[in-house]
Amino acid sequence: MVRAAEVLGVLLNVAYTWLYLNGTLPLAYLFAALGAVGMGWACWRRNLQAETLLHLFYLAMAGYGAWLFGTSEWVVETHGWAPHLLSLATGAGAWWLAVPWLTRRGSSMPQLDAFTTVFSVVGTWWMIQGDPTNWLYWMVIDVVSIYLYAKRGMPWGALLFALYTLLAVDGWFEEISWFTVTG
Repeated sequence: MVRAAEVLGVLLNVAYTWLYLNGTLPLAYLFAALGAVGMGWACWRRNLQAETLLHLFYLAMAGYGAWLFGTSEWVVETHGWAPHLLSLATGAGAWWLAVPWLTRRGSSMPQLDAFTTVFSVVGTWWMIQGDPTNWLYWMVIDVVSIYLYAKRGMPWGALLFALYTLLAVDGWFEEISWFTVTG
């Protein structure tokens, strides 16, 4: 049953990504929400407690995206290094606090579980802000997630994050070429 939830979660997340990239909104957010539920349940069953919370966060973000649909224009905007250093320091502090909490709760691989969760929230923040640097966050987070999911017996989840890693690299180079052309 866990494998079925994982596979379904991955397929729904791939569908969300494809729909989102093709501008099929707000329908894409429905797939994001359902994918978050599937992956969240699979993570819970594999004792990845922070990742479970992350997928609940993604469920809320799917609702937020659907709610915002059509209300604002998304703008690419760089923020400089100071705000990123602050968010990295804040993320490191949250990571430091989350690891003992997850360890006491018996979470599997608490260091990596906390890292991917905390910095996914940070990466999501920068993505919402329209800052192209978010792609650098996602490259690191997704590579670590590949390892985390593979070690927890979730090969489909690891495959999803391999795809997300490639998309993050592509996104970064698209942003860089956009700035080169327009800057």
